[in-house]
Amino acid sequence: MTPVIKRWIPVHLTLLLVAYVLLFRQSELTLEVLTGLWFFFPVGIMGAIIANATGTGGGVVFVPVFAALQDGGIMIPPELLRIASLKPEESVAVSFTIQCFGMSIGSLTWAYAIFVKDSLAWDEKVSSQTLAALTFAPLATGIPTLLLTQTFVDVEGDQLIVWFKIFSLTLGITLLIFTWLQRRQAAKDRKLWVSPGEIWVLLGIGIIGGAVTALFSVGIGEFLAIYLILRRFPTKVAIAVAVWVSVVCVLTGFWDGYFEGLVRLEIALIAVPGAIVGGFLAKGIASLLGSLWLKTLASIWIIASSVYLLVT
Repeated sequence: MTPVIKRWIPVHLTLLLVAYVLLFRQSELTLEVLTGLWFFFPVGIMGAIIANATGTGGGVVFVPVFAALQDGGIMIPPELLRIASLKPEESVAVSFTIQCFGMSIGSLTWAYAIFVKDSLAWDEKVSSQTLAALTFAPLATGIPTLLLTQTFVDVEGDQLIVWFKIFSLTLGITLLIFTWLQRRQAAKDRKLWVSPGEIWVLLGIGIIGGAVTALFSVGIGEFLAIYLILRRFPTKVAIAVAVWVSVVCVLTGFWDGYFEGLVRLEIALIAVPGAIVGGFLAKGIASLLGSLWLKTLASIWIIASSVYLLVT
């Protein structure tokens, strides 16, 4: 895998650069818009760090911020309201777009660390076959389910944000509980192989996660990371697999909102450079803080933002 990863990284980075340039040419991004909405850059950094360091999609950061803009919780120049006020379905489309870039960088960083730098400890090493099974099993059902949900399931904007609030709050609480349960299980032997029964569960996670991701731009990575951690797979492996699966899903799901004209390119283009920075920093921050405290802080953020959405 090492030669493949080394060859693919520059190709992927080139494709991201080309995509950004093409989106920029379609946008109305001006210096006035950039200075008025500059805060989307640090939002992109935060979202990508949480997404790529924990396996939790950046949508849990982006969508609450977009909702705060809609509700007047974040003050912006009146002349930019036309650009910055997003409907729920537009928030999801922009979240997909930002994650395409930020989680791409995170996925490359994790792949380089695992396959090229061989950074996993001796008791965390899993085979390439196991990594492939953990990644492709949920994608086998997740991608078709995501596309079918986007095609046939139509949720009203108000209902969409309500369900996102419930999903986000449940996710935050679940992640917090499982994070601390995992601490108690740290002394147990790590699992380095995948059983046939677990493959079936991963296929089921793909179905549920694909549908949820289609609606909220997040879901499959969160479910996958939590399940793999509960099954005692190494935390780094669980996060890396969740990021790899998530990036394929967001790259697939992006096109629905794009062709529907739901992507506010100006917001996405300001946030994307931040998401790229966050994608590069995520693994280092995860190593610095440790998985326990990083996931704890991410859980607290998700819970706090969900409560904010529920009370506003």
